[in-house]
Parts: sequence; C-alpha cells; structure tokens
Amino acid sequence: MKFLTVVETLGSYITDQDNVTRGKGITVLSSVLSQLSQDYLTELELQYIVAFYCDRMKDHHSIIPPVLNGVLAIANMTRLPQSAPSSLLRAIFENVQCQSQLFAERQTVYLIFKSFVENKLDYLKSMGPDLVYGIISSIDGERDPKNLMLLFGILSQFIKEFPLGHLTEETFEVLACYFPVDFNPTDTENLSVTREDLAESLAPCLCATPEFANYCIPLIIDKLYSTLRVAKLDSLHLLRDGVPTFGSSRMKQYLPELWIILQKEILSGRDAEVKDAALEAIASLVKVLSDDEATCKDFINKIIADIKSSLHDVQLSLYRPAQKLLETMATVSKAICVQILQAVVPLCIGQYSTKISSNDKIVLIDTLNSFMGICSNHEFSIQDIPELAWANIPQTYLDDLTVENIELKSKVCLGLTLQKAHLNDVQRSVVYNAICNEIEAGRDEIQAVCHATIIDFAALHPQEISLLVEERLLSNMDEANIELLKRKIKALLAIAKLQKLGCAILRKIVAMLTNDTNVEICITILLNIQKLITSRTFDFNAHQFLYQECHVIDKLTSYKTDVAGHKMLISNVCQLIARNLTIEEQRAIVAKYAAALSTRIRDTDVRVDAIMNLLIPLRRDINLNINRDMVGNLYDLAISSSSVDMNEATCKFLSVLLNKMEAADLDEIVPYLEDKLSSNLKTDIAIELKQHAVSFYIWMTKALITRGYWKSQYFLESITQLLTHDEVGRFVGEQYQILVSKHEDILTAENFCTVKMFYKQRVFEYLLQQNVNFTSSMRQNYLIALVHSLKQMPEELLFLHLAKLVPLLIESLTLSDEHLVLWSLTSLKLLLDTKHDIFSDNIQCVIPRLLQLSTHRMMDARVAALECLARYTNYSIILINPYKQVVLDKLGIIIDDRKRLVRKAAVDARTRWFIAGASGDGKE
Repeated sequence: MKFLTVVETLGSYITDQDNVTRGKGITVLSSVLSQLSQDYLTELELQYIVAFYCDRMKDHHSIIPPVLNGVLAIANMTRLPQSAPSSLLRAIFENVQCQSQLFAERQTVYLIFKSFVENKLDYLKSMGPDLVYGIISSIDGERDPKNLMLLFGILSQFIKEFPLGHLTEETFEVLACYFPVDFNPTDTENLSVTREDLAESLAPCLCATPEFANYCIPLIIDKLYSTLRVAKLDSLHLLRDGVPTFGSSRMKQYLPELWIILQKEILSGRDAEVKDAALEAIASLVKVLSDDEATCKDFINKIIADIKSSLHDVQLSLYRPAQKLLETMATVSKAICVQILQAVVPLCIGQYSTKISSNDKIVLIDTLNSFMGICSNHEFSIQDIPELAWANIPQTYLDDLTVENIELKSKVCLGLTLQKAHLNDVQRSVVYNAICNEIEAGRDEIQAVCHATIIDFAALHPQEISLLVEERLLSNMDEANIELLKRKIKALLAIAKLQKLGCAILRKIVAMLTNDTNVEICITILLNIQKLITSRTFDFNAHQFLYQECHVIDKLTSYKTDVAGHKMLISNVCQLIARNLTIEEQRAIVAKYAAALSTRIRDTDVRVDAIMNLLIPLRRDINLNINRDMVGNLYDLAISSSSVDMNEATCKFLSVLLNKMEAADLDEIVPYLEDKLSSNLKTDIAIELKQHAVSFYIWMTKALITRGYWKSQYFLESITQLLTHDEVGRFVGEQYQILVSKHEDILTAENFCTVKMFYKQRVFEYLLQQNVNFTSSMRQNYLIALVHSLKQMPEELLFLHLAKLVPLLIESLTLSDEHLVLWSLTSLKLLLDTKHDIFSDNIQCVIPRLLQLSTHRMMDARVAALECLARYTNYSIILINPYKQVVLDKLGIIIDDRKRLVRKAAVDARTRWFIAGASGDGKE
C-alpha cells in the first residue's frame, strides 16, 4: 500500500468536525509516519505533509499530542525540504505552550529540537533570534529531571554553534536558574537520573560560549561564598571547565576576587574534596592565563607574595597546603615552573641548611623532590635556571647521603635519582659508593631504596652500573660472610630485571646453586629468583634465559634437600620457569625428564619429586607418553612410599595428569586405578597404606570433578561413602576438604588444567544433602568432613544454607572430638554475625553449650567459645536477657583463667554482656 492511499483512506477522519475522531485519525497518520523508513517519502510529499502538520498545530489542544508525534517522525526524514524545519518550529513556538503540556508532550517537543539541532541546524540559521527566543521560551520552567538531561545535552551543542545575539543574557539566565542543581529524589522516585548527572550535564551549557563569561564568572563567585558544600564543588568544577572557553582576556578582571576565594579554600579549607577541586580550578585558570605572559606572571607573583609567609617554616600548618598549591601550578608549564622555583628553592635551601630536626629536613627534601619531579616532566632541571645556579642542589643531597635517619636517606636517594641526568662523573661515583656501602651495612629498611636507585641509574648509565656490579657486588663473593653475601645476592637479583645487568648476574648467581653451597645462601638465591620471575617487571625473557643459558632446571632437579620448605621453593621456581617456556622448550623438558617416571621408581630418588613438580605446569597438548606402566609406577609410589612428601607430591602430579589427559586415555586409565584402589582398601594391609590410598582417591576424584568427567559424580559418591569405613572413615573426613580447597600450585588454570565453574558448590551441596544417610556411629566422620569443608566455602554460599548448617554445627559441639568442636566453633563465630533467625530459635541450646565449652581443655576452644558468646550480644536484648546473669556469673570465673588470651576474650565478652541493652533501644 502506498502512503498516498493511506492518506486518502484517513482523509475523512483527519478532517472530521469531531475532535475525538479527528484526533484518532491524526494519531494513526502519525503512527504510520513514525514507522516509515527515513528515506521513504519524497521532498514533494514531505512538503505537503509539513504544511498539513503546521496547520494542525492550530487545532484543538487535545489534538496536539498526536500532531507532535507526527512532527517528530517528520523531523527525522532525510529528504525534508530546507524550509520545513523553520516552518515546523515557528508553528510550535506560536501554537504550543510547551510548559502547559504533560511530560510526554514536552519530551516530544525537546526531541524535535534535538533532531533539528543535530541534523538540520544550517536550515535554521534564517530564523535568527526567533529560534533562540522560541527555544528558551519553550524550556523555561522545565522541572522534570529526565527532560532536563535531554535539554542540557541539546543546548550545549546549540549554544556553541548558533549565535545568540542580544538574547545571550536571557539564554544564560534560563539555564542559571538550575545552578547549582538542587535535586533530592525521595525513595519512591526513579533514581535513573541523579543530582550528579544533572550537574555534569548542566555545566557544559553554562560555559558553552565565551559570551557567557560575564554572566558565568559572577555566578561562580557568588556560589563560592555559599556555605553549601555541593554549591562550592559545582562552582569549582564549572570554573575549571569554563575557563578554557572564556579565555584569558575575559578572565583578567575577575582574578583578584577569584584568588581571594580560592586561597581560602586551598590553604584553610578542611574539606579534602573541595580543596582538590579548588586546586584543579586554579591549575585550569593558570593554564589559560599563560597565553598572556604579563598577566600570568603578575598573577603568579601575587599568589607567591600572599603565601610566601606560609613557606618560611615547615612547622607552620599552612606549609603543606601552600606547597601543594605551588606544585599544582608548576605542572602547568615550564615558564610557570621556573617562576615558582625562583621563589621556592631559596626558601627550602635556606631552611635546610639551618634546620637540625630530621623531620623538618625530610619535609624540605620531600618538597624539593616534588619540584624536581615536575622539572623532569618539563624536561629541564633546577640547575638549568641561571638565577638558581648558586644553590648547588646536587651537593646538598650528596652531603646527606651519610645521615643515619633512614627516611631522610631514602628521600635523598630518591632526589638523586631524579637528578641522575644532571650529575657529573664524580657526583655519580659518590652516589654509587654510598649505595654499595649501605647494601653492605645491612639496614633492611633501606635495601629496597638502594636497589631501586641502582636500577634507575642503570637505565641512563648502563656501563657505569655494570662496572659497579662487577667491582663491588660480584667481587669477593667467596670471601664474604654469609649475611653480607645474602644482602649482595638480594641486591643483584633485584637489579637483574634489566637485561644489560641481568645476564651476567644470573649466570654468576645460578652457578652458586650447588650441593656444596651453604643452605642459607641457596635459599636466599631461590627466594629472590622466585621474586624476580614472579614480578614480571624485567625487560627480557628471564624465564627463557634461566632455562637455556643458566640451566637452572638441571641444577634444581638434582639439588638434594630433605627440608619440606626447601623442596616447595625449588618446586615453585621450576614451575614458574617451565610454565612460561615455549611449547618446543616444554617438549624438550618432557623428552629429557619424563622417561624417569616410566621405570621402577625408588622413593629415595630425590630427582623424582622435582621432576613431577616440573611437569605439572606444562600445556595440555604436551604429550607425556602416558601409559599404564607409568601410571602404575606413580600409583605404587603414591601408596607405598615411606616419605609423606613423596606420597603427597605423587598424588598431586597424578591428579594433574588425569585432569589434562585425553578422554579416550582417561576412560582406560580410570577403571585401572579404580580396581587398584578397591583392592587396597579391601585387603588386609597396614592402615597407613590404606590412608595413602584414600589420599590418592580424593585427589583423583578432585581431578575428575574439576574437569567435568562424566563419572565424577560416581566417584564423589564413592569417596563420601568411605566416611563409613571402619578403619579410614575418620581420615576420609579430615581429608575431604581437599575436594573443595584451592591448591594454588596444582589444579589451576595457570597450570593449563580444566577447572569447571562452581565445582566447589556442587561438592558442598552434595555433602550437605547426605546428612540423612549418616545416622550410625560413623556420623562423627560425616560432621568432620562437613565442618572441614566450611572453611573452603564462600560466605555467600554458607548464608544460603544456614537453616541446614546451624543444627549440624550445634550437634558437632556436643560430640567428644576436640578438634571437631574447635572447627565448629570457628565456623559458628563467622555465621553468628549474620543475625539469622535460626540462631535466635536455638539460643536455648547454644548459649549453655558455649558456657560449658568456655572451660574446655583446649585453650583455642575456650577462646572461640568466648568469642561466640560475645557475638550474641549483637542480638535483641529481649532475646538474650534471660541468659544475661548466668553468662556474667560464669564469665566472672573465667576471667581468672591461667591463659592470657582466654582472659582477654573473657573480659571482652563479659564487658559486652554487661552493657548489652544499656542504651535502652532493645536492639530490635
């Protein structure tokens, strides 16, 4: 159907004498127009439609809403005649009293404005002041926040692009009535528009054109005298944003009064946000004034003169605010920075030479450091200013390199780092010697500063630092005492992140990793290599260098140690390096080491533990040539090894293999392992071997659950059923938490393992559902498993299941197992903070039991019980009042407990019970 046909069909309706019928006809026509594509109608067709709608705007007021909808549809047409926008807007201005319309109609009018301003503004130039007058008349008095957001977005563009002429002041006044925005919606109102949204949208309108300066700045000054915080903030933000538009020539006359106000806020103001906004405003102001050199210089001199007295002594309360003000202005430009430095540097140097207090010197050095950092950003130094050549700032810093105060020395080192490009050879040599002396002296608090200083100088003077490293840090390593050698190693590995230094350093340090080297030295090396490769701040591939050039993995896999912590450290370093190697390098590792796992493994072979840890972080597509023999060897090692560390390491390694294994291989290996586990748990073997089998069973189950294996639920059910096992049921309960704990170095995405979302929740919720199935004497094992698992669960999940959990925790408190009681109290302590109704409903059971446990044999249990009692004071006084005297009497005895921590917890609990309800509010 053609549009002409639609119009002809509607003809009798849109010309009907009845207002209602005519309104319905125009509603249909407007609806059809809004659904047409924007290029559907020709220019001629649109000319007739525009004429019709202009005429309809003279119609009865009930017809206006559908007419406006039609005009909005027309406004978006691409072939609109050039005269159409002005014709339509004149008709609106003359016939539609915008502020007399409802919200929806007013919004439609604004959308029409928006469409024409954004797309047809050139067509409207012929309207001149009539357009400006019509728009400001239409919007004057608008109060709806959504409409205001729409209007502010339109007007900022309109004011920038359309000359306002003699209506400039009237336009500003229409907008200024909204400043500062006062909008405080009630709880029932839609909060999609906030006061901050309105303020941010209004500000660009108020400073959209330079012609607004003579109206906007007086408004800002007036509002800055307000006591309202929001008025000050909005005014300061408007000043910051408006100054670039208004320009220096228009701002000049307002500078004296603006400075008076800004000075008060920056120096004496207590509100940090207002102070920061004032600093931003003055920075913007100074930046604009810098276009007028004379005016800017006079303004800066005025500011310096007014605040100079505050800089005469660092003890003055206004010293810091004055310093911050000058720093803010100095960041604007090099010329302004130089002008400020000429005033600040003499004051700082003069005080520094006369001050005795280290604290005062720290403040002064901090000030100089801040300004030197700003100078660096402007690519010059204080020494480049002829008027300040006398100051000899580098020497001032060098003279204090030997001070005893750690903080002052740290600030001095930072200042010298900032000046590194401007120090001569002799001065740099003094710095290097002082830093090396400090490293050798061994004060831990400044070691990191020394390392950072060397790194910063190395970036600019690599040859000098290389020579320094060779002559001072790497020399006499064999003769140094252990503590000095450890400090040198820490320093060397801290600066090894730079390729220019790192290659030589790492070769030398890794060469020291032998079985003949002092254990403390080896541990220091490993700890700092770990720190280096974990930081990822090096500028070369340190992982690859350590592997290829230093052969660190070969050294670590053959390093002998029986200390568990040392083994873990070696494992971590190997994994960090292997994880970051290329796939070809990882394949080379497999080719070199994996074969050792396919032969009969002796649990005394120290290399096996290291090899397994080394292979854990390899990519999924690395082929380890896994076969039944390898898995069988590893399984036998996990079950039969006399070393607990070897048992655990093998279980973890096998779990990673199962997680990454191809599905077809897994379907073959899993039944094989299941048969071996079933045989071990049923046969008459030592209880220790059965416990080893359980450990492996749990790790295997975790590997299958995290990867989402199709039989994972079966294994979860099987391991849960083992809680009823006569010999290992309790052990299963204690180890069950492994299923839901996050072992950072094992089954993780970083090790290229598959870890399904919410697997922990799935295990926990299944265990919780099994409550009804454990009613025998083995119920204690079930509760041990459950309570252990609580520690690994997110609090949000626990809160969802409080109704089921709390009765089980209360039951656990009544059992004889001391550790179960302690774990239950620890969980209860956390959950009591929820103030859930279930704790109120069970108070008659919980408080008497907590009082009994407050004299428990285990100190930790006594403390936990007392902390739980203390938390009950957060509940309604009506609820806890019947127990108050009993609790106070009992706690009065416990405050004499032989253990200090118990006495402390008892005093805290008794105090809280004593004052419970004292305010009379009932804590309802």
